[in-house]
Amino acid sequence: MSRPVVVSDAGPLIALAGCGHLELLVAVFDAVHVPQVVLAETTADRSRPGAADIAAFVEAHVQVHPDRDDPVYATAVSHLDEGEAQALSLAHALGCGVLMDERRGRQTAIRQGVPLFGVLGVLLQAKRIGKLERIAPALDRMQANGYRVSQALIEAALRLADEAP
Repeated sequence: MSRPVVVSDAGPLIALAGCGHLELLVAVFDAVHVPQVVLAETTADRSRPGAADIAAFVEAHVQVHPDRDDPVYATAVSHLDEGEAQALSLAHALGCGVLMDERRGRQTAIRQGVPLFGVLGVLLQAKRIGKLERIAPALDRMQANGYRVSQALIEAALRLADEAP
């Protein structure tokens, strides 16, 4: 089974670093790309939790791309933040999916027909392929670190993982 290629936005990198599971991206995706602005957003302040882990992970496993200025970016940046707009533009250019959890960015990706992945999907796929025994501890750590995920999505993910209480 072939694994997808993805461009990551900042949120999933921060969430996975916060729960100690950045390496799952290498298990789930064939290649991971990030725009320069996403790298800067996630690693510029090294005192921020997870920043050093993200920097080391990116150095070892991720292809970083210069920021783009094309019509996809210009349209997206009018209603999304810089990182999301850059991620969508790069995903279009590479013909791959985007890893994004922010609602407006996800809605834009869907409207543009860009394959969409989220951090909960990464955890579920990692469990399916045997790289994660349970997703609940990772979800708990992400939430403890301030990563916002709706209770309905968490419950759905736990059901799909056969971990519902």
